[in-house]
Amino acid sequence: MSATRAEANPPPSRPLPRLARENPVQPMLPRALHYIDVIARAGSVRKASERLNVAASAVNRQLIEMEEELGLTLFERLPRGMRATAAGELLLAHIRRQRGETETLRRQLQELRGARRGEVSLGLVEAAARGLMAELLLSFHRRHPGILCGVSVCGSARLAEEVLAESLELALLYNPPALPELRVLAECAAPLQAVVAPGHPLAGRAELRLAECLDFPVALPAQETGGRALIEAALAGSSRRLEPVLEADSLELLASFASSCGGVTFQSALGIAKELARGELVAVPLRDPPLLRAKLALVARRGRRLSPAATNLAEHLAVALRRA
Repeated sequence: MSATRAEANPPPSRPLPRLARENPVQPMLPRALHYIDVIARAGSVRKASERLNVAASAVNRQLIEMEEELGLTLFERLPRGMRATAAGELLLAHIRRQRGETETLRRQLQELRGARRGEVSLGLVEAAARGLMAELLLSFHRRHPGILCGVSVCGSARLAEEVLAESLELALLYNPPALPELRVLAECAAPLQAVVAPGHPLAGRAELRLAECLDFPVALPAQETGGRALIEAALAGSSRRLEPVLEADSLELLASFASSCGGVTFQSALGIAKELARGELVAVPLRDPPLLRAKLALVARRGRRLSPAATNLAEHLAVALRRA
């Protein structure tokens, strides 16, 4: 939670960009304005600092200095986070207009340089990052060595927000939300399956219902993930209740729980392909209709004109998804 035609003589490759907590391709905004926008989307200074990979004190200092300069309070400090004041909403609207203008300028400058160079921001769910994406990014890099891919890895809900806020040009989402502002460029089937250790009582089953898994200790994906939304939809109206012993946004942790603790977790085979190949885990198909319909989808914001670099990457990923 898959290859394109290679060139006859591909240019020498360089190492893939490291995965970043916050998209490194930043809009051309003053730092204070960028930080304030991230605070608003994250809901707190602490969460904003985690997304930015910057100390919370530095983020808070930028906010305080901006409030002092304007002579206005930009956020209400609430027990469970922060909410923009009327002044904050006005400033945020200005920031987002400015971002749109600077991103338009960035695209125009990239077009002048040609589609062989540029930068593209891509969001991935962890299943894609652990599975097919390493090979796809490497093959893309060999075809387009002048394009820098800035990659962010997190849950589908967060990635959808980042695409809609135009912080990401493209994202691979698992079970993407049905929002009119999201445009699906390509997709492939990725049904959610029950994942257990080879010796587990369910390991020999040809297929299962989700409710049958609840007789065992269960580890669930975190709330903001596409997989969790599918599980809750599959149990809607059922008398069975979800009572997990573990919730996590890490597929690796969930897989370890299944392999070592005798429990059940739920994942697409995409994110645990290596563990399945090594015989460390067994994936049993689930026949609940919502889980069978799950997909991995490449999305962009509807109406946004993609940069030449992003267009090249989107075409490269779309070919692979249609073949998956």
